[in-house]
Amino acid sequence: MSEFLAWVKQWFGVDLSGYSLIRSGKKRIRILTKEAAEFDVKDVIRGVYLAKKAPYGYIISVEGSYIIGRGASRHVVELGEEEFGRWMRGEDIAVELPEKGVYLVKFGRAFAGSGYYNGEVLHNLVPKSRTVEP
Repeated sequence: MSEFLAWVKQWFGVDLSGYSLIRSGKKRIRILTKEAAEFDVKDVIRGVYLAKKAPYGYIISVEGSYIIGRGASRHVVELGEEEFGRWMRGEDIAVELPEKGVYLVKFGRAFAGSGYYNGEVLHNLVPKSRTVEP
């Protein structure tokens, strides 16, 4: 968890130390408030799915993009209306960004998950089951 917290702080400029993070499976991370973490319950999934480990950092979930994005000072890409529509359909977006890595995607005040920028294209990391039909 400390690796993830350090990555979020360094990459997005966000300090998540006010929350509790828990593992969910081998690679997933869930986030919950410190108060909610105090409840010791069995057989219940706690918290909100935040991220999953990937070879290039972490894939941030749609809900996680909002939690992290509202305080992020860097690595957030704001799309226009046409681009955002394509993003919501699961398409990759050709953009120019400062550096390779994971970016949070935003349209107005709405966050819509994360993408990986390879130097040419922002690859959509939102699961196909969460996209809209064309």
